[in-house]
Amino acid sequence: MNKDYAALPLRLVLGVIFIVHGYIKLFGGIEGTTAFFANLGIPLAGFFAYVVGIAEFFGGILLISGIIVKISSLVLLIDMVVATLLAHLPKGFLNNNGGAEFTLSLIAGLISLLILGQGKWSLQKVFKKISS
Repeated sequence: MNKDYAALPLRLVLGVIFIVHGYIKLFGGIEGTTAFFANLGIPLAGFFAYVVGIAEFFGGILLISGIIVKISSLVLLIDMVVATLLAHLPKGFLNNNGGAEFTLSLIAGLISLLILGQGKWSLQKVFKKISS
């Protein structure tokens, strides 16, 4: 199989994960996310709760669609590094209550997308062909 297709399963799986987590933050309880961020000592917790929710929800949509994948991956990578350092790593590597293994897996996938780009099956490729 051609390596140009390698990004597709990463984009789809990571995209779904980030859409779900962003949706929960934005539409399932921004107050809970704000309180959690404040408990972690994050300044401007309410503002960053929205920033993270928006980044995850719309970043996931962009990953799935294959539009600005490298930029979306970078934004989500920053999000996951901060989440790993502040929320997950303090609980340990393996922990049923949110250890670092999950976010480290997401980080590995996002780094791979930064390297691979969107791959062959993406709306960005479609838009590029239309505009040519």
